[in-house]
Amino acid sequence: MAHGYDLFAGADDATALALLAQAGHGQLSLWDGEAQRPSLTFMHYVPRLQGPVDTPPQGGAIWGHLANTNPMLRRLDSDPRATFTVFGPAAYVPSYFSGEPRGVPTSYYSWGQFAVEAVLVRDPAGLLEILGAMLARFQPEGRHPPLDATDRYWQGLLGAITGLRLRIVGAQSRFKYGQNKSAGTRRVIVAALRQRGLAQDGAVAGQVLAHLPPEARDAPPSA
Repeated sequence: MAHGYDLFAGADDATALALLAQAGHGQLSLWDGEAQRPSLTFMHYVPRLQGPVDTPPQGGAIWGHLANTNPMLRRLDSDPRATFTVFGPAAYVPSYFSGEPRGVPTSYYSWGQFAVEAVLVRDPAGLLEILGAMLARFQPEGRHPPLDATDRYWQGLLGAITGLRLRIVGAQSRFKYGQNKSAGTRRVIVAALRQRGLAQDGAVAGQVLAHLPPEARDAPPSA
């Protein structure tokens, strides 16, 4: 009961970059040679894209930091190659949401995935640059001490983290929001998602509408 995977694949890097610009956190993953399996960690981040999101990713970067106790840092010291993944809104769509007697249960979701090469940042000036960018994004109201490497407040924080500048070398994405359905059926699904009202249902409904042809977005449900 699976559709062809490429049906929902991003046509180019711009799709993944647009999601990277919108999301605020993601997963950094790499190969753990000792355990012989992938390893991953959660990370808030700031995108540092050169130019608009419809340009190729080479030259763009993802900034963040990890605690010095995170074992991934030791692995990145020896091999900087990693993958960073961000996610859009997701929801389970029951079979009957389509209004069809033999509807297919499915999930709607999106992700963008980036091949990256990590540069580890441990000098105070570099760390403050990364922290300053993150505070500007996530705490724009300020209400924190001025960024000053000589301040004991910041010295304590800087001594506990390692900054990451993840240089983007490749990107891919998948946006699965019912593009294989007719416009009328998608509007029925939008109405059902909004009526159910779970945490991400509204955002998923918005994505379903965003992937409709412009002339079909404001039409009423067909069923």
